Amino acid sequence: MQSPAVHVRPAAIKGTPFKLSHALPWLKDTAFDVWSNAGRDPKGGFFESLDLSGRPIVEPRRVRVQARQVYSFSQAGDLGWEGDWQAQVEHGLDYIARHGRDEQGYLRGTIAADGKAIEAAPDLYDQAFYLLALAHGFRVTGDVKYQRLALDLLRQLRRDFSHPLGGFYDTPVSRERLCANPHMHLLEAALAWIEASDSHAWRQLATEIVDLCKARLIDRKTGALLEHFNADWSPVDIGPLASIEPGHQFEWCWLLIRYETLVEEVDASVYRTLFDIGRHHGVCAERGVAIDELRRDLTWKRAQARLWPQTERLKAAVALAQLSSGAVRAAYVVEAREAVAGLGLYFSGVPKGLWRDKLLQDGTFVQEPAPASTFYHIVCAITELSRSDLGFDSQSADLKSPFELAASTFR
Repeated sequence: MQSPAVHVRPAAIKGTPFKLSHALPWLKDTAFDVWSNAGRDPKGGFFESLDLSGRPIVEPRRVRVQARQVYSFSQAGDLGWEGDWQAQVEHGLDYIARHGRDEQGYLRGTIAADGKAIEAAPDLYDQAFYLLALAHGFRVTGDVKYQRLALDLLRQLRRDFSHPLGGFYDTPVSRERLCANPHMHLLEAALAWIEASDSHAWRQLATEIVDLCKARLIDRKTGALLEHFNADWSPVDIGPLASIEPGHQFEWCWLLIRYETLVEEVDASVYRTLFDIGRHHGVCAERGVAIDELRRDLTWKRAQARLWPQTERLKAAVALAQLSSGAVRAAYVVEAREAVAGLGLYFSGVPKGLWRDKLLQDGTFVQEPAPASTFYHIVCAITELSRSDLGFDSQSADLKSPFELAASTFR
């Protein structure tokens, strides 16, 4: 049965009041409180979602969402939240240790609400988020057990998941298809570990994934980051898997800039092209949001716009603004402001600290609970914004919308 929709008035789409300066207060004054109370299961772990009145939904839990919540609360202290953020981090990591790992030490995919395992083969995507959670657990507690667990898991991944042509299989048992997305999150985890411990193992992993990205994942014709591949790393050219996600163009852009900052220089044309593709082909001017999916020829495939691509658009714009100066920087600042305005649509009309997830092409939202999985995206975007000076930037105060700026400004 199709979920009922909530209509968003066109005026709201064209003129949301949500601004750069609103993002951090929304997070630290409201959202952390909501998700540390209603979103936290006192019996262990975090709930998968909250309904739009703020009540938890009791349902099976993806263990990677537990790992994402660990990351989210690990940022809370730095962002100025006055709650007991370290207790939330330890609450999540303890739950994963008790219920979320299989006999080999891999993160499980899903567990029942009572903590019982729902068996499935270990998945690379899930392991990436466990590595991310362990990195931030180590960063905020200094407990070397998290470092040991992470290095053990990395050794297991290399043993069980490694692909002979580079990168990793999605699972040890299914080797017909390969995906870019788990590698993106492995890169994210490796960079978090470089910041936390600067071990050679993580620099090596990060460099391998960046090399794979440049050699295999990016379409040489368009410069776009592709999603799905055959077993020999050739792109899937036809069918539903032949797609490009604007949100991932932005996310890879941000990660490549982080890699450049932490490890070594990257050809700037690679990440700037990713951003340009996401912005020029993947943003709906009418709604002011990044859509879900493009075809290989960069035409729209799915015009629905989930919340998370808006956060990735913001992160990439912030990162590029920090690298730029003059009119180019000012244009990226405007793009960041547009991204925040789009993000604000998802916070409108619901209790503070909650959000809607799916904006349809006709300007309606799907009526459904707020997924906890999205909190990680929101926290990461606002963290990146808070580390910058964009909220106080006046260079671009009189600039027009980026949709009205010449494309050459961004080159």
